[in-house]
Amino acid sequence: LSKSRIISQKKKSILFPARLIKEKGLQELISACDLLWEEGYSFQLNLAGSFDYENNSSFTKKEISDYKFNRNISFLGHVENMKELYRDSDIVVLPSWREGLCNSLIEAASMECPIVTTNVPGCKDVIDHGINGIIVPVRNIVSLKLAIQFLLLNTELSLEFGRNARKKVVKEFKLSKINKMTLKVYSSLSEENFKD
Repeated sequence: LSKSRIISQKKKSILFPARLIKEKGLQELISACDLLWEEGYSFQLNLAGSFDYENNSSFTKKEISDYKFNRNISFLGHVENMKELYRDSDIVVLPSWREGLCNSLIEAASMECPIVTTNVPGCKDVIDHGINGIIVPVRNIVSLKLAIQFLLLNTELSLEFGRNARKKVVKEFKLSKINKMTLKVYSSLSEENFKD
C-alpha cells in the first residue's frame, strides 16, 4: 500500500477516517483545528465517514450545519477506497474516546501517515508515542491542538513518524497474524461456553 512521501508545498491536509459521531472525538478535533486556524495555520480537514444519526453520540442538525459552514472542512461521506485519501493526507487524526483494534489507524500507518490519536486501547496498540505518531489524552483539546501543530511545523519528523508507522504495521499487524489472534480468541470463547 505504501507510497514514498515527499515534502510538498501544497496546502496541508488532515484526515479524520471514522464515523462522524462524538465518541470518535470529532468535536475535540474541530475545536483544536479552530484554534489552529485562528492562529493562521493553513490546512484542510477532510472528514471521511458518514453521520450515524441512530448513535447515542450523534451530532444535532444545528451542530452539523455549523460545521458545514466552515470552508476549511470537507465532508467526504463514506469512502469505499481509502488508499488515495491516505496517500494524499499529511496527518491522520483519530481522537477517539474508545476503540477496538482500529483498522483505520492500521491502514493509515501502512500508508506511512503520521498519526495523532488518543491514549485508549485499540489506538495506542498501533502508535508508539514519539516514534510513529503522537498519543494525547482523551477529550483534551489543547493537547490535540499542540500535537497537530507539532506535526505541521516539523515536516521531516512527521515523515519519519510515517515511515516508522509502516514498519510497525508490517512487523506486527500482518493479516495472517491478526487472523490467527482472532481465531485464538474465538477458540477460547468456545471453550468457555462448553464449560457451562
